Amino acid sequence: MTTRRTTLLAAAGTLAAPALRAQSRRVIRLIVPFSAGGNTDALARIVSPRAAEILDVTIAVENRPSAAAVVGVEAVVRAPPDGNTLLICDTTLPVMPTMNPNLPFDIFRDLMPIASIASAPTTLVVRANLPARDLAEFIALAKAQPERISYATGSIGGTAHLAALLLQEKAAIKLNFVPYSGAGQAATDLVAGHLDVNFSALQAVLGLIRGGQIRALATSGAERQAMAPEIPTFRESGLPDVVVAAHWGLYAPAGTAAAWVTAVGDAYRRAIAEPAVRAEVEKRGYALVNADAARHAQILREEWEKWGGVMRRSGAVPAR
Repeated sequence: MTTRRTTLLAAAGTLAAPALRAQSRRVIRLIVPFSAGGNTDALARIVSPRAAEILDVTIAVENRPSAAAVVGVEAVVRAPPDGNTLLICDTTLPVMPTMNPNLPFDIFRDLMPIASIASAPTTLVVRANLPARDLAEFIALAKAQPERISYATGSIGGTAHLAALLLQEKAAIKLNFVPYSGAGQAATDLVAGHLDVNFSALQAVLGLIRGGQIRALATSGAERQAMAPEIPTFRESGLPDVVVAAHWGLYAPAGTAAAWVTAVGDAYRRAIAEPAVRAEVEKRGYALVNADAARHAQILREEWEKWGGVMRRSGAVPAR
């Protein structure tokens, strides 16, 4: 009886061990400060499952939209620095201090950069019947009709808006900005001819371009995009300084253990470089960025300096 009871207890312990480990498995909340379905949300959900396997944790993606991403970022800033609450955000983060000087946090003091994992440019598209076949013709048209050509972006301070401001500065043109609450409606109005110009992620409008409903003039990356290599860059088209790409990075609350920050960064960088994950990411128009915490901190500060200057010079925010 004793031997049988010992055997049964041992078997029960063997069966229970995985369950106990699963129950005690660390759960990480990855805050996306935007709505579900957007570029940041998609990237987080593609890469996080593999990163979770590498870390042997559970990563739960949590959308916390509103107030131009401030609510989601603040949720991470105010979280305990135990490594259980992390943030993924794009170039919206370094633009925040310029857009809102009264932020309830300091992006440099209150957040620890973990890694930068991906980037993506934006693309200048125009209504199909706009009399401009390339960027040079578009610039000439805009100079002949200052502030008459309307353009839209899905958000103020986002990558598309920043590209539009930089284009106007470097080409010495003035467009008429029409803000939209989302990129989808802007694309619909462009197709209908209610707008002249839009700046959009290429993947979101590629079908419209291929169907001849709108026309692409230039993309803002340093190189042409693999999904549409026929579209030239601004750099190729005579504006070498118009290079714009959103950078997606991960952050932890200040004070989080450096060893854990390094482990998370390494896991995400490994995950996104694996063939299956990389193929899915590149299919959606992202490019891989293999930047550790130190390089990611540099990117954050470089973008804060660059875009703050562009926005102030454009008048999009008051000069200070």
